Amino acid sequence: MTTISISVNGLERTVNQGTTLAALVEQLQTEARQETDPTTVATAVNEIFVSRSAREAYTLQANDAVFTFSPITGG
Repeated sequence: MTTISISVNGLERTVNQGTTLAALVEQLQTEARQETDPTTVATAVNEIFVSRSAREAYTLQANDAVFTFSPITGG
């Protein structure tokens, strides 16, 4: 399978072409030995927020800059 280079929180990373943002979040949580719970992380790609509901449809492209962060709640 072909791979692409992306940046995740400022670090270069290689993923398989066709990887979705949802799959990347799950992979990152697994690697960090965290529970795979997509609600515990917010995401942005190329400085644009990507909602949880849109992650499965968001296919990562070469040179994308992905940022993950703790969501802020409150009112």
